[in-house]
Amino acid sequence: MMALAVFLVMTACHPTDPDPTPGPDPVTPVTPVVEDIVINGTKIQSGNNAYGLISDATTGKGIPGVPVSDGYNFTTTDDNGVYQFSANRLARKIFYTTPADYKIALNPSTGLPQFFNEGTFVASKATRYDFKLEPLPSKETKFTMVMIGDPQCKTDSDVSRWVNETIRDLHSTVDGMSNVYAMTLGDITFDNPVQWGPMDNSMRNFKLSNGSVMPIFNCIGNHDHDAGKSEFYYAQDNFINHFGPVDYSFDRNGLHVIVMDNVYGLESTGSTWNYAAGFSATQLKWLKQDIALVKDKSQKTVFICCHIPFRGGGSNDTGSSVNKDKNYSEVLNLLAGFKEAHIMIGHTHYNQNYVHSVKAAGGLPIYEHIHGAACGAWWASQSNVTGGPNGYTVYTVENGSVTDWYNKGTKRDKDFQMRVYDGNDIYDGSKGYKLNWYTASQKAGSASITVKGNTALKYCFVAEVFNDDDSYWKVELFKGDQKVGDFKRLSNGSCCNVAAACYYFNELGKNTTTWSSTTASHYWYYRPSSDDPSSETGWTVRATQTIPTSGITHVYECNNLTKVAATAF
Repeated sequence: MMALAVFLVMTACHPTDPDPTPGPDPVTPVTPVVEDIVINGTKIQSGNNAYGLISDATTGKGIPGVPVSDGYNFTTTDDNGVYQFSANRLARKIFYTTPADYKIALNPSTGLPQFFNEGTFVASKATRYDFKLEPLPSKETKFTMVMIGDPQCKTDSDVSRWVNETIRDLHSTVDGMSNVYAMTLGDITFDNPVQWGPMDNSMRNFKLSNGSVMPIFNCIGNHDHDAGKSEFYYAQDNFINHFGPVDYSFDRNGLHVIVMDNVYGLESTGSTWNYAAGFSATQLKWLKQDIALVKDKSQKTVFICCHIPFRGGGSNDTGSSVNKDKNYSEVLNLLAGFKEAHIMIGHTHYNQNYVHSVKAAGGLPIYEHIHGAACGAWWASQSNVTGGPNGYTVYTVENGSVTDWYNKGTKRDKDFQMRVYDGNDIYDGSKGYKLNWYTASQKAGSASITVKGNTALKYCFVAEVFNDDDSYWKVELFKGDQKVGDFKRLSNGSCCNVAAACYYFNELGKNTTTWSSTTASHYWYYRPSSDDPSSETGWTVRATQTIPTSGITHVYECNNLTKVAATAF
């Protein structure tokens, strides 16, 4: 009975879901086409309310086989490059999946991706939208994708930091690269519609020194849904008006990129949306059609870009099981048809890499990359809530495979990938909350929040590796060129970053469990014979990452202890 009640609430607030009764999605009747309309040799059938020509901007010829969607269903262009279909009554944009051999079309004024019609599609009348695609000068055998978690700007000051820190750092990182694209992973804004204009402006005309403009795609997050709208469908309007569809896809050579809204709205509080995680039945239907149109999937990689993590069946970090596993299992099975599958996620404000048990067609498990926030701890510091730096992640895709990636801290050197602590240290601060790595249960904040250490860390070097996982990383201690021993990794949920927690509770006055999260473990430990890391000399902690798809290795080193929490974050 409880499950039924939840379903009914969601259906009422999520009008993109079809009726429970089997049958096609309802479509508003349109005025039949009275006169014969012929486009490039193709006759438009009476009753179709969306149609047009997709052509090569160089040759003028129609491009066959291009997928076109209204966000609910797909069609493809015919041999003449013409598409036509009866679009759903709820459709707001008509858009296409950019083929791999063509450039991403950019709005000539803003430099933002423009793969959809301008204005709002109205289903009650027949409308023609033509699109001209410019071919690439040569096949992109290698390109770069940058994934950016949660800008989450609420105030003008937040936007200023985003522009002057993140955007500026990103420009320094990618300038000089060729074939580079970027994607935000939701929560562009923070429940403040006033910031849509400034955030839109911040990503316009991202010009590189070679004269090109880097396309910046966007994904919608829970805080991007307008809480001033009582229906979840209309809560997407701000995003759509600025950046286009919430569910869409595009192709690059050997890579199919899918972007989807996996925030499932329950009700608006007036200031934010209460939500669960997952996909509606209508979205799943759309996704199945999208993937069915990808040719030679078993030879290609897929990225699915969403906001809320898949790991844990999509349950919120609060432990909520409402709507848990809402079509996630089926989506994983759909992704498994590709050679490689990567899930690109934001939301948590800390990095976490999750290796799923489901394997893709190439034999490797589906890899979920949860990205720390560009805003870190909501612009309160230079770090995310578990101590890793504000930043983004840079991926290299070559010949249809993800051959490399690294996490780039904003205003940090590319090789800044870890901090090393003395597990014996006791941290203190202005409010007097004393915390250490080795006490399992400690308290901080006026709400007496539990800060979880781990007894295994006493007497040990503690290495926090910001973007690690338990499958493809190893951490070792060296003295000179001589290896001393191997670090062990704590399991997820067994410890928080007590040094970061000390800073947040003492210096920033935080007072919720967000600031003592144990969900993702980045903590490795090694006990020297002295039992006193601070007395050790001549040591180096070496962390080695192996990229599972290519075998490329990265070695990162640190030879100093982070002693005072307040100076680190």
